[in-house]
Amino acid sequence: MIKDRIEILDREMGIPVFPTTREMWFYEDKRRLAYWLATNGIPHPRTWVFYDLDECRQFVASCDLPVVFKASFGAVASGVRLFHDRDKLRRFVGKVFQKGILPNGFDRRDRQWGTVLLQEYISVLKEWRLVRIGDSFFGHVKGCVGGFHSGSGVVEWDVPEERHLNFLLDVTEKGGFRSMDVDAFETTDGRLLVNELQAVFGASHSVDQMRKDGIAGRFVQKAGSSEWMFEPGDFARNACANERVRYLIACRSGEKKQEHGGG
Repeated sequence: MIKDRIEILDREMGIPVFPTTREMWFYEDKRRLAYWLATNGIPHPRTWVFYDLDECRQFVASCDLPVVFKASFGAVASGVRLFHDRDKLRRFVGKVFQKGILPNGFDRRDRQWGTVLLQEYISVLKEWRLVRIGDSFFGHVKGCVGGFHSGSGVVEWDVPEERHLNFLLDVTEKGGFRSMDVDAFETTDGRLLVNELQAVFGASHSVDQMRKDGIAGRFVQKAGSSEWMFEPGDFARNACANERVRYLIACRSGEKKQEHGGG
């Protein structure tokens, strides 16, 4: 319902929407995200999407294990399962295609069926929550509970390095995104891989998305430079909603100044 109404507001009524409909297109839709990442050549775990049971069974008969199943929608790891046993995986995909499955916490009428998304298992050193809102860049490590980083509610305040910030910049520039959470796996061999993109996201710590030496703040790039600079301040309150509003107002004000010959 919300996605439908946002698109009408934007496309038919011409009302500014932020995050944009482009950023919301694959919100809680892991199939769409997989297609977008592959098309744009963005590093991510190898992903296979099946719409045919026989084709899926052929893949399952010989794929490397363990393998990860992800429901198309479902937050905080509610639709994620790890399979080490091939027989259990074979029975499970048959169930998904025929009766469907229900991610934890979902209404029984939201059963998902008829399609399977499988992903290679990655040995992860850390999972980063990297966030860009306008020209503000944030990052922290998501803690792990029960083998899952998503939905753990645990925040670790590792400070993102230049390579993490450059990765966030590259992904968001490629998509033209200005309100995006890039959840990224850092592998044991040092690679950064996109796990999820979410234009709107929850926040275990609703005031800060990053701290350096215990001080909340953001990273920005100096004008005309690729150098990253830390700015202390309250930039991430209310799961970054305040920063979204500030950025949108600044953009609209800039347009008005330009229309009237301003800077």
